[in-house]
Amino acid sequence: MEISLTDPGPFLKGLLSVGLLVGLALLGRLVSPVAMELNRPQVLTTERWLAAAMTRQANAEIERLTADARQMRSLLASEHPDAIQAMALAQRVYTAQRTGTAATATARQALIAAAETLAQYAAGGVERETAIAALNAALERLKALAPQPAAAPAEGSNLRDARLAIRTAG
Repeated sequence: MEISLTDPGPFLKGLLSVGLLVGLALLGRLVSPVAMELNRPQVLTTERWLAAAMTRQANAEIERLTADARQMRSLLASEHPDAIQAMALAQRVYTAQRTGTAATATARQALIAAAETLAQYAAGGVERETAIAALNAALERLKALAPQPAAAPAEGSNLRDARLAIRTAG
């Protein structure tokens, strides 16, 4: 077998192919999930991919629940909330949160109940303390779902702080 360097086409194609394979191997090593107990890359199976997708979906739901709870908290912070605004918020919360993953079901139901109680309070049907208790119950359920931060949370983002602010406002 003879190798001729006068025609560099086949040599460059081979070199490019080897370089592409090495690059793909390095990329795969960089983006593969690592098993903590083995400290080795894991193969991404269908089950692991589905579990990761479900986790992302639940985290997105938790973010929406938290945003709704913050809106309810700001509406409840005023001494006399607007009844129309409270009813619109309750309807939007019910529409947005009536379906979702099983992981967030209890928090969704608690938030829907808190939104209903808030609307009743704004209309004069229940006492303010009842609405605060319903929102605090929903915040407790949300706090149980919230991922634990690695670093200190930003001011105003901690659900426990939201609960304490509501409790002392009455």
